[in-house]
Amino acid sequence: MQINWENDVAEKSPILLKREACWDEFCVKQVRVLAGEMPEHTAKVNEINLTMDGKIKTQRHTSSGKTRVDCGDSNTMCFTPIGQTIEAKWDAEYETVMIDFSPKYLTTMALEMNLPGQIVLRENLSAKDELIQHLSLAFISEVEKEESSRLFADSLAHTLMFHIIKNYTNAVSHTKQFLGGLSGRKLRLVKEFINDNLEQDLTLTEIAQVADLSHFHFARAFRKSVGITPQQYITNRRIEKAKELLAKSDLPIVEIGFQTGFKNQSHFTTLFRKITSLTPKLWREVKQN
Repeated sequence: MQINWENDVAEKSPILLKREACWDEFCVKQVRVLAGEMPEHTAKVNEINLTMDGKIKTQRHTSSGKTRVDCGDSNTMCFTPIGQTIEAKWDAEYETVMIDFSPKYLTTMALEMNLPGQIVLRENLSAKDELIQHLSLAFISEVEKEESSRLFADSLAHTLMFHIIKNYTNAVSHTKQFLGGLSGRKLRLVKEFINDNLEQDLTLTEIAQVADLSHFHFARAFRKSVGITPQQYITNRRIEKAKELLAKSDLPIVEIGFQTGFKNQSHFTTLFRKITSLTPKLWREVKQN
């Protein structure tokens, strides 16, 4: 995407901050840039732009053929559906969170919600939604972590898209509610699958497939049945297995961390101490003496 910068930036980058996280055909970016302008272009994907700091002026051709000019300040969002033309200008430093996703990804997420037909992002020029901001930044932070959880990133991405579909598309305003929990058989199969694969970086989709449900319905059904999220359950099971191995084996602590799904010893020790109030080393000493 072409950007024309207002001042000569040959000696330094006009990009002051850039964080980016992508998941399938879904990307979230946080950027802070110097003053500049973006010439008119046609959106190649669905775009959501949330102003974090500064002001931006946008101009676009509406579906009626008229030209519309809008000014956005902090927390104002601009929704640009695929195929929409738009240009923008900002006269000072500007920080934004951008969410890009393909029509295919939008449709896939909608099907998970049992919404038939083609789902289209509605053009919106002045929405304000703090939940989108918080979810977007949490998603970036999670994916950036060395010990990031695919399951947690999955959950954040799906929650964000569910919120967008429910509030900012042509989908019906209410979806069929899935109120029941998992059957006894499905819950047993899911728990067995999780317990047998604690060392793996499981995704919500992989676990949901065991229950033969979409991840959208599975997450809600699991919480209904167990009282906690799948991620919380997996974390608890990993810690319980680590306790057993620490108490009953002489395996190195770092190996126990790997066998229970922790990517590094630092993350294992931090989470273990948070839940038990003891480090793995102290836990072993207490249990083996």
